Amino acid sequence: MILGHGDDRYLYSREILADFSSNVYYKGLSIGLVQHLSTQLFRLKNYPEANAQSLQEALAQWHSLLPSQVLATNGATEAFYLVAHAFRRQSATIVIPAFAEYEDACRINDITVSYLEWSSLNAGSKFTTALVFLGNPNNPTGALLSVEFLRTLIANNAEVTFVIDEAYVDFTRERTSLVNSLADLPNLIIIKSLTKTYAIPGLRLGYLLSSASIIAKITASKMPWSVNALAIEAGLYITAHKEQLTFEVADLLQDTANLMAALSIHVNVLPTSTSFFLCELIQGTAADLKAWLVEEHGLLIRDASNFKSLGPKHFRVATQTPDKNALLIKGINAWMER
Repeated sequence: MILGHGDDRYLYSREILADFSSNVYYKGLSIGLVQHLSTQLFRLKNYPEANAQSLQEALAQWHSLLPSQVLATNGATEAFYLVAHAFRRQSATIVIPAFAEYEDACRINDITVSYLEWSSLNAGSKFTTALVFLGNPNNPTGALLSVEFLRTLIANNAEVTFVIDEAYVDFTRERTSLVNSLADLPNLIIIKSLTKTYAIPGLRLGYLLSSASIIAKITASKMPWSVNALAIEAGLYITAHKEQLTFEVADLLQDTANLMAALSIHVNVLPTSTSFFLCELIQGTAADLKAWLVEEHGLLIRDASNFKSLGPKHFRVATQTPDKNALLIKGINAWMER
């Protein structure tokens, strides 16, 4: 899906004062990272490493894995497409609502897709498809499954490969990951994103973690140089400074709770385990609300009506700083008073 995602400010001539449509860390990218990248521009005169080998070694050390268990990608989205290509012309189940690129990656690679509502998923669920795509925490709902739940689910479906999208795990209080389960769950692929946590979506940087055999299978159809030189440098800086770059999740989630409480006066707010959440309008459509907020207030939300199983009244909000959150509260109050 080329269009229909968040952060589509480029479609509007109006200046966007606050962007609630993109689930990127609300305090922005690190000044230290910016300064480091400014010293690395000379790298643009040469090709980057064909497979971002140095970054994969750094990521492997970070997660206590072998470099052969890591594959750096041009954002998490490339990872989904690479997985789908490696399993092309097979079958997949997508737990919905879900990030649209799971489905599009499957469609492009002639994978037959089935759907399972999130509410119907349990640890004893059985699957007959080759793949299962599942976000944890889920986008767009922010719902989160425990490691114990997922370990049981994956172990009970040993013939199925599970693709667990952990792009937003750093935005949850638990920050729990399945990385430590890779050793005893050979049918597990974990997809990570560095663009959300470290606020570098314009660089596009993600990675896959799995068994060496699965990574080799996926790498076989990967194009060279998909991770550019500055993205590699950003990844190396992040891995070397990860302790300093870690933010306080409790503050972020408190801001989220405050925003949810204020918005719940006028819209139905769905529960979440992370810093973004779904809302459902009582009247009007999300598309109309989005257009009005852009035009009248310079605010951008995510119309969530194109997520499978959601409707025209659903929109997603990602928490911003308290002053920007106040702008959204004011804007939606004004919408309701129309």
